[in-house]
Amino acid sequence: MLSCTREAAPKYVIDSAPGEYSPTLGHAGLSISDYILKSSRIARKRNIVVEIEADHLIVGSYLQAVQRLFDAASEVEMNNEQISNSLSFVFDAIDEATSTGLVDAFTVDTTSLVDLRVERFSKEELAAKFSDEISNGRNLLQEYSREFHFSWVDGSLYTVRFREDEIMRIALRSKRSLETSFKIYSHIRERMVGEPFGFELTLDELPRQSGTELLYYLREWRKMGGHADFVAPNIGFRKRADFHGDLVAFRKQASFLAALAYGYGSLLSIHSGSGESPYTGKGHGVYRAIVDATGGKVKYKISGVYYELLMDLLAKSRSAKHRRLFEIILNGVSSFWEEQILRNTPLADSTARTMFLAYKKGPKSRRMQLHSRSDFFRHYSFIALNLRDKRGKRYIKDELLALYHHDSRFHRIVDREVKRLTLRLIDGMHFGDNLPHVPMHEASGGRTKTSC
Repeated sequence: MLSCTREAAPKYVIDSAPGEYSPTLGHAGLSISDYILKSSRIARKRNIVVEIEADHLIVGSYLQAVQRLFDAASEVEMNNEQISNSLSFVFDAIDEATSTGLVDAFTVDTTSLVDLRVERFSKEELAAKFSDEISNGRNLLQEYSREFHFSWVDGSLYTVRFREDEIMRIALRSKRSLETSFKIYSHIRERMVGEPFGFELTLDELPRQSGTELLYYLREWRKMGGHADFVAPNIGFRKRADFHGDLVAFRKQASFLAALAYGYGSLLSIHSGSGESPYTGKGHGVYRAIVDATGGKVKYKISGVYYELLMDLLAKSRSAKHRRLFEIILNGVSSFWEEQILRNTPLADSTARTMFLAYKKGPKSRRMQLHSRSDFFRHYSFIALNLRDKRGKRYIKDELLALYHHDSRFHRIVDREVKRLTLRLIDGMHFGDNLPHVPMHEASGGRTKTSC
């Protein structure tokens, strides 16, 4: 899986002239169709069962999509024209993905449309807004005036109650997000032409940890006629950071959210699964806590960690050739973001500025490993794969691919460390040996189905 509106992009974006689109759009320098076709071809060649997912179909500007990688989202209200333009781009991404005939699942992210301003409404403002915007308001309040009970695989029993003002706030917060998600869902359903597909709703990039509002969101989603195999609430993880909180409290909250999700036909999906380094997982004891909280009924997403691993291997290499390539990458990334800051572009938000200045004021040592582990490089080096020369070539991406394919020793090191990283996750999350328990379908001649 790759985000079809962040890491990847429609082919017309990838093939465009430099400067026509922001370099942060499709920043892995790879089109949606190329990624899906290559993934399928390699999986079939190796006789591996895979699910191919069009991930993170995001409604929002490219700037918001990038900022949310670093917990830097702001309460920016999108007008109808901006929503329409963003939806059009998402539909283009879906059309390209489905045109391959190989995509199995989709993740939709409309958290930009969750109206966080509602939290600041007075009781009078809240009641007036609710009356104006929620057409079935009275029935809705009556429906949610009861207790909701959930049991879960870890033996827990949960009861959820809502105050009237809570339902008003949740309904107003969620309205546009739910409606827009269903527009995307309907477009997917139309393009899949009767074929079954996996679907995931994501709320993980909201600024605070999820709670009982997840019940409302999923219940209303089901009433609209949508299905959701997975839902990704905010469980308290930060991107590219280990979890250092209370593991007992974390396990209880994850159990609660998993129980709510399962009660409405969904399993928990956990995003932001990468930690402070390619070697730490998400921190000591986190995998175990997730398994205990979910009984293994969970999907776990990691992002950027394999690229981060590659940068570490280049930086630590004894080969002068490898270190020179890393320095080219380092300088390219640094120059790009320094230019954004000097020009005061929208990309140069406070997070980018703070991390870049801290990096520039850091140790003067030119040891590559120090730079590969700096917060600035870890968070912002994603842009390297989409940096282009005067001819429009993605020169860093091309150099990395050439190194992997033509340097057999480095190739073996990368493969070994990728395998180790992947097995740490598989073993830690108890994902091993789950394939025999899943109904299998013929892999040739169409989509290949498996569990997540």
